[in-house]
Amino acid sequence: MAWPPHSYTKIGRVPYAEIPPTAALRPWVECFWTVRDDGEIREQRVLPDGCADLIFDLAEGAGSAVGTMTRPIVVPAGGDFLGVRFKPGRAAAFLRIPLAEITDARVPLADLWPSVILSEAKDLLCRTVEGSSFAALRMTRLETFLLKRLRPDRDPRVDAAIDRIIRGAERVESIANDIGISRQHLARQFLYHVGVPPKTFARVMRFRRVVDSLGGNVDWADVAAANGYYDQSHLIADFRELAGATPTAFQR
Repeated sequence: MAWPPHSYTKIGRVPYAEIPPTAALRPWVECFWTVRDDGEIREQRVLPDGCADLIFDLAEGAGSAVGTMTRPIVVPAGGDFLGVRFKPGRAAAFLRIPLAEITDARVPLADLWPSVILSEAKDLLCRTVEGSSFAALRMTRLETFLLKRLRPDRDPRVDAAIDRIIRGAERVESIANDIGISRQHLARQFLYHVGVPPKTFARVMRFRRVVDSLGGNVDWADVAAANGYYDQSHLIADFRELAGATPTAFQR
């Protein structure tokens, strides 16, 4: 794995870096990420994105799993974190639990994994050595750990449904018919692998497409129509729930 990270930015004044996974994990992991905040800002707001994460608190030596979110969460200032952002629908293959059990929750890994697995994970958190070479070694160990935890058996039809929703398809009935699966079975598989029903996942993905496309001057009525909302009030309702603010306030 290359180091330093290929992508480096800041959330406010907080250094944030994304590191791409190696080829073996690329179908499963969106990215690895790091955040180091010395308390320069009060808090950060994190929006739903359809993904689940593993988060290792390097300062406290603890780890947790964050499930798929259906509402924003506010993260307090301060901390040194290493994270794994799984692609939508891929985290259950590593956590080995139904993702619906941790939706909108942050759960200590001690509550999810046996002590032997937890002990192995804690070895990743050592901060006794600093520098880029140790950071690269930690990432290599993290990838090795994840590959050992990977249980890749899954229904490719569910992956096809997830990918279609990400690309913009929202009619669950049509998706189920096209991939040859009942709507009820698809809903059960989504609760296990994604953590939310297909319609909720489609709603979050539509919201993210709007957020990612925002520019300078915005006509919210046009944005609503272009993204399949009934009207502007429908878009505003989604922003209030998924971003915790109206579209205009969020953009500011």
